[in-house]
Order: sequence, then C-alpha cells, then structure tokens
Amino acid sequence: MIRPVTFASAMLVMAAPAQADQPLGPDLAESRLRGCLLAGSSAVSRPDLQGAVIQVRAFCGAQINRVRDLRVAAAKQGLKDADAREAEDRAIRALNQEIAEAVANFTGLSQ
Repeated sequence: MIRPVTFASAMLVMAAPAQADQPLGPDLAESRLRGCLLAGSSAVSRPDLQGAVIQVRAFCGAQINRVRDLRVAAAKQGLKDADAREAEDRAIRALNQEIAEAVANFTGLSQ
C-alpha cells in the first residue's frame, strides 16, 4: 500500500519538469539575473571594467536574454513601427547600462 505522503511526494516530483518549462515572471527573472551578475562578477579574471563586463555578460547570457525579452515586450506594448523600435532600443540600452553598473559595483572596477 502506498502511503499518502509518499504518493504526494511522487506527484510533486513528476510535476516539477512541467513547471520548469513555465516562463519566469519579471521579478524572478530580474532576481536571477542579479544573482548571476553577482556570481559572475566574483569570478572575473579581467583587470579592466570593459573586460569584466564582457566576461560577466558571457557567463549570464541566458538570464540577460530573458530579462531583455521581458523588458522589450513591456516597453513595446501598445506601440507600433518606429515608436516600438525606439522603445526597444531604450529598453536594451537601459539594461546594458544597469549590467555595466552592477559589474562595476560588484567588482570594484571603474573606467
């Protein structure tokens, strides 16, 4: 006989892969990106800020792309054509600036 606790645990384990495919909400995606930037910054081997940013961006590429996609979608909502492209550019530039500032803060490097 299967005990209810064991059966419930088995059901949670089987449901986990389905939940892993669910898209992240903006808050969780931002949090994961910040954690990745911190982890990546702690392992930087470059002595200059530009090199450090490049190294951390390579390490956190998946998280950066996820946050970028979420921010661009929010920025372009309800806009068309040139306005949508301009909003997308602004959102990407703002994210790039935030990444550079975070790496600078976490590593203590400056330009």
